[in-house]
Amino acid sequence: MSLLKPASHLLFYSFVFGGTTFYSYVASPMAFKALDRESFSVLQNRVFPTFFQMQSISPFILAFTAPFQMTAAPMTLLTTASACGLANLFWLLPRTHRVKEERKGLAARLSGEELEAFDAPLRKEFGRSHGLSLLFNMGNAACMLAYGVYLCRGLLKYVPK
Repeated sequence: MSLLKPASHLLFYSFVFGGTTFYSYVASPMAFKALDRESFSVLQNRVFPTFFQMQSISPFILAFTAPFQMTAAPMTLLTTASACGLANLFWLLPRTHRVKEERKGLAARLSGEELEAFDAPLRKEFGRSHGLSLLFNMGNAACMLAYGVYLCRGLLKYVPK
């Protein structure tokens, strides 16, 4: 019974870290290459709200269920990981969605050089938002990876000598 808490914590951490890294660095790039732009956009619009919610909430679950004494370093890593998810969820996701909708509206009303003139600044804004989102996503993954080091150290006390 004494191994239930550390095992559960390790499995949850593995799910969170593995899910984030797999979707970000394997599944999403593969989908981008395999799907047309509209299908890829629909997929991302369905996945990202849940993905960023997971990035925002799971570090707190990890902090409250840690099977070892949480010190400042792992708490800072988990808090930062959560902040990265929250920034994506509440700031960058709505911002990129707004820009995409504006671009769709322009494409429905305009064409040719007129469309290009109005769309160019929106493409640039989307690129900035997307770049920031990638940075926050990488920040989340890096913090979770570093937390994994502390988790391993904390779990060493459960290893028989």
